[in-house]
Amino acid sequence: MALLFDTDFSHPPDSLVHRHLDGRLFTAEEQAILRDATAEELQAVGLHIHSPEAEVEAEVATREMLELILKYAVSHHEALVPFMTHEDLMEYDRLALTIGANADRYAPHED
Repeated sequence: MALLFDTDFSHPPDSLVHRHLDGRLFTAEEQAILRDATAEELQAVGLHIHSPEAEVEAEVATREMLELILKYAVSHHEALVPFMTHEDLMEYDRLALTIGANADRYAPHED
C-alpha cells in the first residue's frame, strides 16, 4: 500500500511507465507490485477502476432521472421561466419543440 500511495498516477492512462511522487522511475520489482495490486487496493488510494457494470448502471440512472425531470419540466414550463436566463429559455424552447411530439409521454397521468 505504501508504494501505491507514493505513485504518481497523473501520467497518461495508456502509459506503462510509473513514477514515484518525487519523479523517480519505478524499478522492475515496483512495476510488478503495481501490476499485481487488487482493485480494492487501487480504490483505497482513490483510483477510479473501470467497471462496465457501473457505467451501465450510471447510464440507466441518468436516463431515468432525465425522464423524471422531463415529466415535470414539460408540464410546468411557466413555473420554470422565472428561474431561467434568457439564453436557457431560448434553448429550452428549442429543445421543447424537438421533443414536442412526445410531450404526452411526459405528461402527468392518473395512477
